[in-house]
Amino acid sequence: MSSAPLLSQEHRERYALVTQERTFNAHSIGNDTVMTRIRHKSLACSPGCAVEATLQYIDGKWKGVILYHLLQGTLRFNEIRKRLPNITQRMLTTQLRELEHDGFVLRTVYPEVPPKVEYSLTERGRTLEPVIMALKKWGDENTEFGQAPLP
Repeated sequence: MSSAPLLSQEHRERYALVTQERTFNAHSIGNDTVMTRIRHKSLACSPGCAVEATLQYIDGKWKGVILYHLLQGTLRFNEIRKRLPNITQRMLTTQLRELEHDGFVLRTVYPEVPPKVEYSLTERGRTLEPVIMALKKWGDENTEFGQAPLP
């Protein structure tokens, strides 16, 4: 059974002309290597660009999990750390800053001694709830915790 090609010749030629930009260079942090991430300047690069663009916002080992916990309400920094015992303080700070920069998380600092900082989802962050919950549902149905993933 033959299927039609995903892209017409015209679209393949148009997508081939789109340039990409490097957002950071590969470097090592401890034993982890951070690889170069390519971000498209335009979403007209290919049919999968919208998926790629979405994944760029929630990429990283911890962003999806942080968003999941913030769906339940406002949390302080140490409350998030308690829920994610394997994350380092530096990594949590980095991930929260990126989520804040992308408009998904609101950081509220209260002028107290010691400083009180709370994190909550913005309206834009709340729009990711169906995505995060779909990932959770898929994980619940397709993984067995403590065992190797299903083939």
